[in-house]
Amino acid sequence: MEFHEFGRKDAPSVLIMHGMVQHWGSMYDLLHPLAEQYRLIFIAQDGFYEGSGTFTSFADQARQIEEYVQKNCGGQLHGAYGASQGGLLLTEILTRGKIGIKNTVMDGCYVAHQGKIAGRVTAWMFCKYKRTGKFPAFIYVTLKLMGAKPEDLMGSLKTLYFDASEESIRRNMIETYTYRVRSEIAAWPSMVHLWCGSKEPYALKSHKELKKHLKHYTEEIMPGLGHGEFLLQQTDACIRKIRETLG
Repeated sequence: MEFHEFGRKDAPSVLIMHGMVQHWGSMYDLLHPLAEQYRLIFIAQDGFYEGSGTFTSFADQARQIEEYVQKNCGGQLHGAYGASQGGLLLTEILTRGKIGIKNTVMDGCYVAHQGKIAGRVTAWMFCKYKRTGKFPAFIYVTLKLMGAKPEDLMGSLKTLYFDASEESIRRNMIETYTYRVRSEIAAWPSMVHLWCGSKEPYALKSHKELKKHLKHYTEEIMPGLGHGEFLLQQTDACIRKIRETLG
C-alpha cells in the first residue's frame, strides 16, 4: 500500500479512500482543494498503483492503514472520506477499532452482500474490458442496478486503474461482493455520516445494514443522484459538504 500526503503537517489529518479499481490519483484530481485546510492522506490499495503487488484483502489493507496512522498521526485522525468501496474499507477499519477518527464520511458505501457469483461476473466484465477495450452488454444491467446511467460509463472509466492484474481485480471484486457488516462495528464511538443518492439501490441497502449496528450516525439521501454522481459531477458542492461535515 502507498500513502500520499498533501497539505500542512500540522493541519487536521484526513484520510481519503478511493473506490473499486480506482487509481488514487483520480481522487486527488477531484479533492486536492481540501489540502488548503487539511493534511490529506490519500491511500492507494495494493494491486491498484504502479509497481504494486497483488491485492490481498480488506483486513490486510485496513491493517496497513492502522499502522501508518499509529506511526504518523499518533493513532488519531480528524476525519476520513471514503467513496464507494472506500466506504467498505472504512467499515472494516471502524469494525476493527484500532485507530480513532473524529468524523467519518461514507459516500455511496457498498457493503450489501451480493454473493460470490455477482463478484465473479463483475470481475469477468472488467477483465474483458482490460483485454479487449470493450465491456459485455451486461454491464448496462449492472449500471442500472447501481443507479448509474449508461452515458456516465465513459466518464467513470477515466478514474479506473486498468493496469491492475486480473488476479487483483478478481480478488478485490469477489471480496467486495461477499463482504458482510459485522456486529463489532457497534463499539465504534464516533460519528459516521452516511451519504448516497436516491437512485443508488445497493448503497441504500448498505445503509440499512450499517444502521443495524452503528450507534452514532447521520444519513443523507441526495435526491435524483446515482452512484458517484455527487463526487464526480458536483465536485465543488461535494468539497464544500466535506468541509462542513468534518469541521
